[in-house]
Amino acid sequence: MGCGNSKPPTTATSVPHETVPNYPDLTVHNNWMQRCLTGEIYKKLKDLKTQSGYTLDGCIQTGVDNPGHPFILTVGMVAGDEESYKTFADLFDPVISGRHGGYGKDKKHKTDLNFENLRGGDNLDPNYVLSSRVRTGRSIRGLALPPWCSRAERRDVEKILKDALSTFDGEFQGKYYPLKGMTEEEQQQLIDDRFLFDKPVSPLLTCAGMARDWPDARGIWHNDDKTFLVWINEEDHSRVISMEKGGNMKRVFQRFCTGLKKVEDSIKSQGYEFMWNPHLGYVLTCPSNLGTGLRAGVHVKLPKVSQHEDFSYFLDQLRLQKRGTGGVDTAATGGTFDISNADRLGMSEVELVQKVVDGVGLLVEMEKAMEAGKDVYTVWPKAYPDLTKHNNWMAKCLTPQMYHRLVDVKTPSGYTIDECIQTGVDNPGHPFIMTVGIVAGDEECYTTFAELFDPIIEGRHNGYKKTDSHKTDLEASNLQGGDDLDPKYVLSSRVRTGRSIRGYTLPPWCTRAERRGVETVLVEALGKLEGDLQGKYYPLYEMDEATQQQLIDDHFLFDKPVSPLLTSAKMARDWPDGRGIWHNDAKNFLVWINEEDHTRVISMEKGGNMKRVFERFCDGLKKVEENVKSQGKEFMWNEHLGYVLTCPSNLGTGLRAGVHVKLPKLSTHPLFGHVLEQLRLQKRGTGGVDTAAKGGIFDISNTDRLGFSEVELVQKVVDGVKLLVEMEKRLEKKKDIADLVPGEPIVEPSEVKIELKSDNFPDLSQHNNHMAKCLTKEIYDSLKDKKTKNGCALDLCIQTGVDNPGHPFIMTVGAVAGDEESYTTFADLFDPIIEARHKGFKKTDSHKTDLDFSKLNGGDDLDPEFVLSSRVRTGRSIRGYSLPPWCSRHERREVERIVSSALGNLSGEFQGKYYPLKGMTEEEQQQLIDDHFLFDK
Repeated sequence: MGCGNSKPPTTATSVPHETVPNYPDLTVHNNWMQRCLTGEIYKKLKDLKTQSGYTLDGCIQTGVDNPGHPFILTVGMVAGDEESYKTFADLFDPVISGRHGGYGKDKKHKTDLNFENLRGGDNLDPNYVLSSRVRTGRSIRGLALPPWCSRAERRDVEKILKDALSTFDGEFQGKYYPLKGMTEEEQQQLIDDRFLFDKPVSPLLTCAGMARDWPDARGIWHNDDKTFLVWINEEDHSRVISMEKGGNMKRVFQRFCTGLKKVEDSIKSQGYEFMWNPHLGYVLTCPSNLGTGLRAGVHVKLPKVSQHEDFSYFLDQLRLQKRGTGGVDTAATGGTFDISNADRLGMSEVELVQKVVDGVGLLVEMEKAMEAGKDVYTVWPKAYPDLTKHNNWMAKCLTPQMYHRLVDVKTPSGYTIDECIQTGVDNPGHPFIMTVGIVAGDEECYTTFAELFDPIIEGRHNGYKKTDSHKTDLEASNLQGGDDLDPKYVLSSRVRTGRSIRGYTLPPWCTRAERRGVETVLVEALGKLEGDLQGKYYPLYEMDEATQQQLIDDHFLFDKPVSPLLTSAKMARDWPDGRGIWHNDAKNFLVWINEEDHTRVISMEKGGNMKRVFERFCDGLKKVEENVKSQGKEFMWNEHLGYVLTCPSNLGTGLRAGVHVKLPKLSTHPLFGHVLEQLRLQKRGTGGVDTAAKGGIFDISNTDRLGFSEVELVQKVVDGVKLLVEMEKRLEKKKDIADLVPGEPIVEPSEVKIELKSDNFPDLSQHNNHMAKCLTKEIYDSLKDKKTKNGCALDLCIQTGVDNPGHPFIMTVGAVAGDEESYTTFADLFDPIIEARHKGFKKTDSHKTDLDFSKLNGGDDLDPEFVLSSRVRTGRSIRGYSLPPWCSRHERREVERIVSSALGNLSGEFQGKYYPLKGMTEEEQQQLIDDHFLFDK
């Protein structure tokens, strides 16, 4: 189920199960569910159900039943339907974050199935790369997932996908092979092709209910070329696989993307769609497969590299994982490994396949080097940083191969790639906040190290490519409106940007002389401003206490950097030398010199007149630029990146237009985050980055910087804030805001209703048990919707008989009772089963009980030469508690308490001792085995 993770375990902690009724005993467990589930979370979620009826206990049962291996950290939970991820988010969110390297609950997944975006991949050496494969899973919205789906739902999944695949032609034309009714010849051919999947036997899957009703509605489809394959109703609704011999991963990925789109287009034509959302990407059964669900792998010969002591380190750095060619938990043979991507969620399909292409290419080059008797570190860069724990754009984009190519390169001023990335190396980032992780030391960094900066810029700036051109528009007259933001809600307005002076290196690399030169140029330029812009410069290194206090009171003063993001980038060197603050006399136009950039320019005022703020911003900025140019200098700018600044996050306009706005009601609305995302706005507290809002007052600003003009970005803020205020006013009047929400309407999984076309009656045609002989369609339909008071249903009673057809010569029962009431609620089935099993005992008959041993004649004289041992046994159930197939943990523990307490009161020849299986010593276990007393799981 792809639920493994080989990271070493930490000390397990578990809320004592005695303190929370029905809380599972997880004291010996090692899985993500156990690490994240607390008593508080369990109490909060235990009585909740999704629309289809799935519960928290259903989600976690596989993790409760399978403690896991001490060194292999499994997930320990599954989703029964799409809604599970939302209904039980308090548990799923931390499990997902843990399993997917800190993927936070507010993060957005990106999907990219454009195979043209893959670089290379058609040239992996076939002498080493034996085969290439890409696979994923897909789930159909509105139908429960395999752990919980009904037979009817499973059959509908099969029909939808089978109908979709039947429309394929050309290279995708193929045939569907249902597991049920498969001929021996077809079965053998699929085995020979290694296409056939088996009935699950892993307890991770069986405890999750994945093997129910096998092989009903399961099957395999493949194209005639046997290069495109679809599994139906295995661990997910579908698994889609593209593969071929050799090392042309590009062709495999192209086929994968094309075929997957054909499947999706075809099911959409039937009125269905795949489960997908912006946070989790494609939704699948196991949290380990969320996002892309993609595994891109190759079988590759690495007999020498795999013996290197640093082999595991190499794979970790490349974000790759290994296993034997026989599948999960198999060993490699002859140095041939199955190498695939380690990640699934938070990176696009193209990015993951790119990691495999680049990583495998490097591993093959390393193998060749070792074959030639060379040190592997002639290919692998010895100084490559350890980025395995990092969550920043640099860590996502930098590869060992790239580092190897750039490590000895310098810009004309002498700046290196190591200096660019040092801040990202030193600061792994927060699990829920994706930082940039790189700075430029001079303007040339963006071209000299473009191989790294370009993908970082593309990732950080919403797909802005290296071939794109930025547009600049500082004509304030082009702004529509902005002078009418309601001051009862909009408390203040601000626009800021940064500028760098060409010819000087940037703050992470500049010398003292350069920093002082920047200060001289800007102070002279600002000194020439007149009228409303006339002001004064306050150098930090000459500031008296009174001036300092006034600037603090005005909220103008910037401090020496203490953030390790800045100090690791060497931004605080020589502080406060060459730094200062300038503001006009009206205190609404401000310039910072030599803080994080050469200069920061800010226009601001109280109230909601963003138009006036922007006019002042554009006017002042133009005049500053003119005065800089009059000294023979100019700002750093180019057509691709716009205005060039130290951090790639501020490229383009470098502009942040923000307001402090009161939104106490809207900010608590469940759609607040969605609305901001649709408007391309972001929120933070009024105290700055990483601060919380107070009193419902937020700092709302533009999300984008690059690829949009200054006017366009301020327009987004003006229009967006207007809408936010309108929504706030609606909510104050207790009116609905649904019609104001921008973007496509959000469809909750619970709102998707699908009319099932298949029947839920089990296929019992191959079965030999009493249930199969007695259950008719009429009986099933009359009982299928009934439940006992404890919630036990007919399908639970018969599931064991459906899943176990029985032996041709041994007639099993094929049904169990979930509680005492089952025998009356489902009497129409149990009565004929009982009659058949008990030689005609009819529903009108009465049983007699007689436990008076004195009435037994004889029995004390069986010849011991022949009779070696004697035994009498029976069972008893305690009224009021569900039976073992249906009982809760609390009921089971109560039964144990009642019975063990009763046994503890026995005396005389019956006096004895109770041995709970949990916590049994080895000595006790061995003695019970020797006595033939111990029963197994």
